[in-house]
Amino acid sequence: MSQYPFQFWPTSNPANIKQAAIYFAHANAYPPASYQAIIDGLRQQAPVISYLQRPLWPHPPEHSTVKSWHDFAADVVAFFEQEKISNVMAVGHSMGAVSAFLAATQRPDLFKALVMIEPVVYSRRFCLLNRILPKFIRQQVPIINKTLNRPDKWPSLQAAFDFHRRTRAFKRVSDEHLWQYINAGVKANDQGTFQLVFDKHWEAHIYQTVTAYRKQLLQSKLPVLALRGADTETIPVSFWQRWHDNKNHRLIEIPDSSHLLPLERPEAVLAQVIPFIEQHK
Repeated sequence: MSQYPFQFWPTSNPANIKQAAIYFAHANAYPPASYQAIIDGLRQQAPVISYLQRPLWPHPPEHSTVKSWHDFAADVVAFFEQEKISNVMAVGHSMGAVSAFLAATQRPDLFKALVMIEPVVYSRRFCLLNRILPKFIRQQVPIINKTLNRPDKWPSLQAAFDFHRRTRAFKRVSDEHLWQYINAGVKANDQGTFQLVFDKHWEAHIYQTVTAYRKQLLQSKLPVLALRGADTETIPVSFWQRWHDNKNHRLIEIPDSSHLLPLERPEAVLAQVIPFIEQHK
């Protein structure tokens, strides 16, 4: 097995069989196949390759190995070097988009252009406080507290689906696309039940290491397409407006969507992403 594990989807369009692979970067807690609708659309353009973040490794390291999201960016660079990938088109969601962008700031030769779907762009002050506050206080932050206290095991896949179907986060996600997440994100365990593939304690730790990078984003010369869900809480409107000043970046807001935009509105996402990919081939 490779040091840095990954998933690969060959192109579904024979005319594009020789195209360089598109790199897809998944979010915290969402394994790559959670985005099957997006990946199927991307596969029309080129093969798709997706690096599996540390929590999805066969033997995940200790949480303490990640101090900030720069560590995930370093993993992306190492993965590209492992697979001899460079000058690539990348598409990422949430923390995956951020890790790809941070990797591109370290190694601009590795990236041709980047689609950032709902990247997390909290302020430097928030990120600093989130890092220096005592752990027991950080764990009271709503998203972290909710992650640590929600169920992560169910008697069946159907029970896992039913639980997520009732949650606010997935209210805009269709049954079809929710099942894609369940099939990718829940697995049978040795106890005869089903559990999350992405450990919730890892998920919470990643929230606690959220990293500031707004300055780099505003100054970036990398061609970027940024997609924001109109009802998101992770890209403040004030910063979204400032971000428009970067003329190398194209910013699009998708109505009736939130942070789970690629699961909620995959067709709308692909309608923006595909022309951007074709422009930067």
